[in-house]
Amino acid sequence: MKFSKDDTLCMKGIAILILFFHHNYLGPDRWLNSPISFYPFSQSQIMYIAKFLKICVGIFVFLTGYGMLASVKTKSLDDKAMRKYTVNRYLTMMMGFWLIFLLVHILSGIFTDRFTEIYGTGTYSIIYFLIDGMGLAKLFDTPTFCATWWYMSLATMLILLFPMFKKLLERYQGILLILTIFLPKAFNLPYADLWRWLFCYTLGMYMAEHDLLAKIKEKFTSFGMLKRCLIFGILTIGIPAIIMLRQSDGFGIKFLYLWEGLAPAYVIIYAYLFVVWIKPLAAVLHFLGKHSMNMFLTHTMFRAVYFHDFMYSFYSMWLDYIALIVVSVLVSIAIEIVKKLIRFQKITTFVKDRACQILKLT
Repeated sequence: MKFSKDDTLCMKGIAILILFFHHNYLGPDRWLNSPISFYPFSQSQIMYIAKFLKICVGIFVFLTGYGMLASVKTKSLDDKAMRKYTVNRYLTMMMGFWLIFLLVHILSGIFTDRFTEIYGTGTYSIIYFLIDGMGLAKLFDTPTFCATWWYMSLATMLILLFPMFKKLLERYQGILLILTIFLPKAFNLPYADLWRWLFCYTLGMYMAEHDLLAKIKEKFTSFGMLKRCLIFGILTIGIPAIIMLRQSDGFGIKFLYLWEGLAPAYVIIYAYLFVVWIKPLAAVLHFLGKHSMNMFLTHTMFRAVYFHDFMYSFYSMWLDYIALIVVSVLVSIAIEIVKKLIRFQKITTFVKDRACQILKLT
């Protein structure tokens, strides 16, 4: 038994659903004057939950750390091979981003003047465009065409720093986890996004190194039905407890770096034990997970930029949410069709091979 790539895709499916809810209902500035029924909840309750669902970032970060470590831990990679793995991983991510970046700019350029609205004019506009195209707008604090693309700066850092953190984890193990909780806050280190989710990232790596997800599930399945039901009840009750603790002004804020790792890990463990075995649900989550990157990178353009009024026009929180999911999936399917038409996989392979040749990693 192991935490497989299919399981990872299911978790990404959960993460994208959480992210959409977080983005849709974080505050009144999201839906502006659109009339929305939050039945059977109140507006404040939904905003409270939506704020907690920022853990979607942590789920993606955890899976990045877990997936990268799991991919290399059984291989004896020297420094050169590790650099090659890192470059390939980075380019795989960036090729998907670059295609969407170009498609969004082409379509926006045809129908709108958003380029100059965001980047301005003159030499600096080109510089801002290139920085944004590298996914580094958040890192350099420059304009970005789509607010959601801030995550590309964090994802880039996590991938490029992986070889270093792998060595640190091998040497220090649990000590590294403790340091990633307390040191960033103690020294007020720059680029807060990296330090905010660094514990989450190294926790994912640590759990992959020791196969903890698989061991947890093996232990759970060895129990009898009564004990499994009891564990299910306890962990289910734990969800609102986790929400309240993370959202508290005292314990939550003071130990935010800790919660940004523990809360995503809790959700992943819970889903791994109690959700992915439900085959119809797992199939839906797996499908969404395969499309999660496209959905992540595009949904803000029509949720907040071009079709805001339509996306919040269904008078019901649930219908607005479903509409965002459906439109995002359809857009992602269209992107995948474009990929097939242009033979995107061959282009990606060529770019990665060529990059490794230039960097003398072959």
